[in-house]
Amino acid sequence: MRNLQVRSVVIRDTWLSSAKHGVQNELLSDEIEAVCLSVEDKIFCACLGGVYELSSEVPRLVEWRKERNGAKIVSFDHLSDEYLLCAVLSSGRVLVVDYENEIIEQYDVVQVEICSARWAPDYHVLLLASSRMLYFVSRQFDIMNEQPLNSRRAGREELTTIGWGSKETQFQGVSGRKQSRNDESEQQPTVVGDCDKGRILLAWNGDANYVVVSYVESETSLRHFCVFDHEGELISYLQQANNVEETVAYKPTGNLIATSRHKGDEREIIFYERNGQRRSKFQHGLHRGTIIDWMGWNNDGNIFCVQSTLSETATQEDYIYTSVDFWCVSNYDWMLKYRILNDNGFLLTCWHESNPNLFCYVTRDGRIAFIDFDFIYNFCDEIILSTSGCNVRVTDLEAASIPPPMCHYELTFPHIVCEIAQFSGGAAFLLADRSLFAYKLRERKLEKYAEYDTIDLPKGCICYNLCLGDSDRLTAIVASSFYGLYSFSFKNENRGKSTCLYSSEVPFIWHNYINDGFVLQRIDGKWFSIKKYKDESSQCLEPQKFFEVESTLRCCRYLSKKDTIFGINKTNDLVMNGRSILKYVGSYTIDKNYLLAITSSRSVASQLQLIRIEDILDGKKINWKISRAVERGAMLIGHEARGARVWLQMPRGNLETIYSRGLLLRNLKELLTGLHFKDAAVMMKKHRIDMNLFYDHDPEFFMEHIGRFVEDVGCAELLNLFVTSLNNDDTTLGIYSKNYDNSNNNKRLNKTVIKNEGTKVQNVCTAIREYILSRDDSIVTDLYTTVLSTYLREQPSQVSKALSALREQSLKLPHGSKFENKWITFVSLLAPQENLFNAALSTYDLDLALADPKEYLPLIMSFQSQSPLAYRKSKIDLYLGRFQRAVQNLSELDDHWNESAEIIKRHNLYAEALVAYRGKKTYLKTCELCATYLASKRRFEEAALLFRRANNMAQAQECYQNAQNWKQVVKCGQIMGMERDAINGLLQNIIPHLENKGKFVDIAEILSFIDKKYNRTQIVEYYCKADAWDSAINFAFGDEELTEIVSKKASLRCEQILQNVESWGTLLEQYCCRLEVVRQNKKSSLSEAIRRFTGQDISISDMFSEASVTGSDISKISAASTASARRRKHIEKKKKLLKEGSQYEDAALLNAVKDIVSLIDSQQNELVLLLPALIAVDAVEEARTLQTHFQTLIKRTQKIIEIAWPTCLPLHAIPGPLREIVR
Repeated sequence: MRNLQVRSVVIRDTWLSSAKHGVQNELLSDEIEAVCLSVEDKIFCACLGGVYELSSEVPRLVEWRKERNGAKIVSFDHLSDEYLLCAVLSSGRVLVVDYENEIIEQYDVVQVEICSARWAPDYHVLLLASSRMLYFVSRQFDIMNEQPLNSRRAGREELTTIGWGSKETQFQGVSGRKQSRNDESEQQPTVVGDCDKGRILLAWNGDANYVVVSYVESETSLRHFCVFDHEGELISYLQQANNVEETVAYKPTGNLIATSRHKGDEREIIFYERNGQRRSKFQHGLHRGTIIDWMGWNNDGNIFCVQSTLSETATQEDYIYTSVDFWCVSNYDWMLKYRILNDNGFLLTCWHESNPNLFCYVTRDGRIAFIDFDFIYNFCDEIILSTSGCNVRVTDLEAASIPPPMCHYELTFPHIVCEIAQFSGGAAFLLADRSLFAYKLRERKLEKYAEYDTIDLPKGCICYNLCLGDSDRLTAIVASSFYGLYSFSFKNENRGKSTCLYSSEVPFIWHNYINDGFVLQRIDGKWFSIKKYKDESSQCLEPQKFFEVESTLRCCRYLSKKDTIFGINKTNDLVMNGRSILKYVGSYTIDKNYLLAITSSRSVASQLQLIRIEDILDGKKINWKISRAVERGAMLIGHEARGARVWLQMPRGNLETIYSRGLLLRNLKELLTGLHFKDAAVMMKKHRIDMNLFYDHDPEFFMEHIGRFVEDVGCAELLNLFVTSLNNDDTTLGIYSKNYDNSNNNKRLNKTVIKNEGTKVQNVCTAIREYILSRDDSIVTDLYTTVLSTYLREQPSQVSKALSALREQSLKLPHGSKFENKWITFVSLLAPQENLFNAALSTYDLDLALADPKEYLPLIMSFQSQSPLAYRKSKIDLYLGRFQRAVQNLSELDDHWNESAEIIKRHNLYAEALVAYRGKKTYLKTCELCATYLASKRRFEEAALLFRRANNMAQAQECYQNAQNWKQVVKCGQIMGMERDAINGLLQNIIPHLENKGKFVDIAEILSFIDKKYNRTQIVEYYCKADAWDSAINFAFGDEELTEIVSKKASLRCEQILQNVESWGTLLEQYCCRLEVVRQNKKSSLSEAIRRFTGQDISISDMFSEASVTGSDISKISAASTASARRRKHIEKKKKLLKEGSQYEDAALLNAVKDIVSLIDSQQNELVLLLPALIAVDAVEEARTLQTHFQTLIKRTQKIIEIAWPTCLPLHAIPGPLREIVR
């Protein structure tokens, strides 16, 4: 479906051409024996006298008469690896010419007459052919192998079928047998024709591993084809065919071998596999009066070229041109895409060695032409045009995507169609004979409209890059001895003939219309515009630079917005006005609003990218987010301007239509903003778009127009789809976030406001339900399933409410039972059968539950036998598993307390029971039941509260005793009227438990309550144990004995603290010094690493290479960064382990310093009480010493903190190994 288009043309008129000299030099033209092309685009010619460069301004001859010794030239090639010329002579001598230095080397390879020679594509093997032998010669011109030209043995890879594997033994039917007889007649070899010169033809494949040889057997005059490998081993013989011609070609990629034959008046191109089997063929056209001189593929193997000329038997009525045809294949259909005509014949036709799409020819009058081809899709108005010889296949993609070679209809022209230009509503067609036809689009069909005048075009020119504009304006680039921009007029009109608007000696390869002029791209990458002078009477155009960046682009597109030009450069970057906007682009398409492109990467699939034109033109950084995976190798044909369809051609040639999610959402946004809700709903249903977008697109707008939404959709099915798909997620922040990047903040604010009032699902369901119920009864009846959907979609699902509502609604209608059954069936679709029965039971309406299957009838009858109503409800709740509701219903019945208590204990509904039985007669029993449960769970404080509420003081006192709450034990005992001794006994039992927990203050208070005078010594000691020095001093005040006890205890504690102070200070100094050493070592290591890598090219260094496995101390990433939880815990332990030289030593030192600082901080709280106590017992000197030492420690600690945790943290002070810090 792609067409072959001329991208650029470079024409050189040599000193041999009549364009440079007044009269053509016929003598020199006839003396040329061979021509070759170099990779530098130089043309070298060989004649009897020597070699000269045809493409140079001044010819310089390198003579070889002596070396040649009158022998004929068999082959003449340019060896691109060493920039040398190589001529193989019929005498078996090889001449190697260094043209620049005028040096000729000769090698006598064989001593027999050579008929043909051909270098392998990589120039490592030269194949020489005599009339009987083949010689495989190395690059040093040594014979590696010799093989007879006509061998009787079978090849290595020839297929042989015997027995049931042969075609003759297989069942074929009547038509198969007839076809078999025809094939047999075609496979009968015939003698060569009059046009066959009996030459030996050689053709190598692209990787230089195989070569095909075509020769004529002298005994039978039959032409044979055989395949050899590069070492000279015979591979196969091609199957015989009658009327074969003197042609052969080997496809560079794959294993196809091509030759030609004539069948009646037609010519066929036949393709063979390497094993000799025939694969396929196609009709080349009439062969009358013409012969094929040469044919071959380009290096990519996607263009097949055939050069044909007049035969000696041609008459004046025959085909009068020498032509070169370019064929392409798609879906096994061969199409003639381009034809070059020439009156004088060619000296050379060949494909360029390094540029696969560059074709070169040299005419006999000395003109050199380089034609660079490109593949394009002629797509406009959703119509794609594909050329095939004299026909143009028209496929209307709006109607259907018909894969090639099929089409909707064909346009037939009198000659080969070479170029097509399209504009909205029309097209122009350039034929090989330079005819130009205009067609108009009427009712989606192209009809002939007019013919353009091309009579004034230069002779032998090449016309390309047609550009069709409005008002049938047509321009094109015409290449001849100069390069001109031509404007064409219709024939037989008064607008004048074709005129040259602008000409230049530098080739330009693309142009397009702009305001009051044109924009052109030169072959050197410069862009300029040409516009008319201010004087309207003048036809001249003034050139101006278009933009500064020089870049040669292909597949160019012009956009009138800001005079923007898009194109693909040599590195496959999509470029906009000289700025690269996307990498690895294979194809793209563009309209006024969107740009679509297919990019290739290392992944299995390609990506279809989509972006708005506004986002590209605003000059900001482009973020390509909207993408879709497509088959690798797919090509983008075009997309629907106002729709969402995108057409792709797959690598196999078939067409595929996809709907771009980005384009679909663009259309949906327009529909939603325009309140076209039904059209949007239909589109969402068809393309499976999440219907939450109705709300998420603009929540406030949707809620304001909820009534319009229901009225416009007006279909219960679509409304139900919307309601059932509702969820609380925001699709514009989720799956469609890429399409809502530019949403404003007000929209997000509106969403927040609406969601704060309630959930999204709740709000929308309530609004739709309320609106439908507010309408007429007929509308409510039609849309009542939507009302039910709103109940069922709420979270949690309100099935019971839906059943109750449908029962109420059915009772209002004349034929309510019919609607009730219908609606129950609808509810059953959304709720499982068992859940539906349970929901019906939850309404406590047993008649409604009877609408479900009859297997539930015995159960319903058992429920109906229960009374009273509250007890029946509790039984239903128990069946439904709603135990809390069952307890609530049983709480209404005082005589069923035991049954309720069993449910409470079985399902742990103690908290719910307290709420349900509050204010009921059995509330105290409920409290005692819950308190017993809490006591069993050792939650004694809570249990004691409930026992007190149940007036069970004995159990409450026991719980307080277990909780060691001695004050409440005393209070409960006093309420119960217990004697003092009994209470003291309970308190004595509590003291050991408190002592184990270190609650010495509580013990002192209990001893004070029991007998303050008797236990005074113990009381003071317990206060001192608890470091409650203020309580100890107050209790011992006025008692010398107790004061002495406090003095001893305080002095002892003072000595302990002083020892701790000295130990803490020593450890802090030790840790701080070691920390400075560790940090200094890290600083030195970091400086050495920086010095080692300074001056290196970081961009190409192995330490930054993705493929490199070499890491440095800085660059490699620690395994801890991706470690498991167990690994992280292990590392945390290492950070607290003080081990000299470990990688986390600095972190361990900081942790140790932090622990000591925490101890010092907590010690200050005790000193607030201890220092006054020391003064009170006259230990003034000890208090002063303790205070002084502790103040000194605090000051040292502050300095160490500043060192350990400085305000500005340098890199080497960050704890941990360097490889984790610096990455």
